Amino acid sequence: MLWLDRHLASSGLNEVLFLLDAESARRVLGIVAGSIIGVGGVAFSITMVSLTLTSGQYGPKVLRNFLEDNVSKVAPGLFLGTYAYTLIVLSGHGLNETPRFTLVVALILAFAALFGFVHFIHRTATDLQADQIVHRFGRELRQTLQELADDADDAQRSPDTLPWRRVTRSRPAFPVASYRQGYVQTIDYAGLKRCCGARQSALVVYVRAGDLLMKGLRSFTLYTDRQGDAQETIEALNACIVVGPMRTPVPDAEYAISQLGQLAGRALSPGINDPGTAITCIDWFSLALAEIVDRDLPGCVFLDDDGKPCLLARTPGFAGLIKAVYAPLRQLSRSSVQVTVKLLESLCRLAELTRRRDRLDLLALHAILIAEGVERQRLQDFDTQDIRQRHRRLQALTRSHGDPA
Repeated sequence: MLWLDRHLASSGLNEVLFLLDAESARRVLGIVAGSIIGVGGVAFSITMVSLTLTSGQYGPKVLRNFLEDNVSKVAPGLFLGTYAYTLIVLSGHGLNETPRFTLVVALILAFAALFGFVHFIHRTATDLQADQIVHRFGRELRQTLQELADDADDAQRSPDTLPWRRVTRSRPAFPVASYRQGYVQTIDYAGLKRCCGARQSALVVYVRAGDLLMKGLRSFTLYTDRQGDAQETIEALNACIVVGPMRTPVPDAEYAISQLGQLAGRALSPGINDPGTAITCIDWFSLALAEIVDRDLPGCVFLDDDGKPCLLARTPGFAGLIKAVYAPLRQLSRSSVQVTVKLLESLCRLAELTRRRDRLDLLALHAILIAEGVERQRLQDFDTQDIRQRHRRLQALTRSHGDPA
């Protein structure tokens, strides 16, 4: 824009479109710079206050989703970018030069920044509502479980561990300790398979995404007849594990569950006492578990290109996932009848979606635990009537939907 102002200063079109003199144009640029940085400071103040209040009420984990939102980055960037632009063009003109094209761009950026400010305030007020926070966590959990179930379609994974035991029965075992520490964020199973294939060996992986890895802790057991290149093998295996300072919900389904569960736990705490938010969390738990209740989960045995087992890993199972959902909620909602009723309704919905005997037995088990916890509370019969009704319905569903013997 500075180049255009200098090289098109004598243009007739330039004189027609831009009627301000040099002093007036400089004054407008100064006003734009001062007002933009002032509004930007207000936006930053509103953001910090909102994040502080939200973090105190719903926990600090909600800040990760807010900070990953592009709107929260673009709007402040518009303010800072416009302010920096106006400072540069003000200092780039000489005393006898009139800002013209630079002034037009500054005004366009100012209007864009104001529009971004309005959108930013509206988006912030919307995203920090309880239902919107639950929606983001629930959608993330549902996507994680859906991807987990899709991994079960991999032809190079098997749930049968008998061939694996046959392969490793006659081979010596060598424990491999980790030389890193932190939370396991992801594991390169393809790289581990290549290591096994290159050394004609088999491997057991004791850690999975979400585990805390400690230096010196055994993370692998290598079954091989070749004992050479031990240090190179250890480094190659440890390089396939990515660690970080915190857990991430993308490959770690239980962490995604804990995020939504902590929102429900805070909502049921005496200080907040918001059972409506907890009920919304249960609804999203139901939607997420519906993705896997009638589907196979990934097998724990990885096969090589020839179909032979080469890698045994810890994989999340349906029993562990459903326990991670309902056990904390059952313990927190014993004194809340409406939340307990919602838990049983959630189990009934899941029971209607599957005919697998093992899945129905797990759903019935958690229903029994919920009902026993309510009985120990010694509530009034009128309050427990709905709970008993949902429990009887679930019992009927588990009997009628089960696979025939």
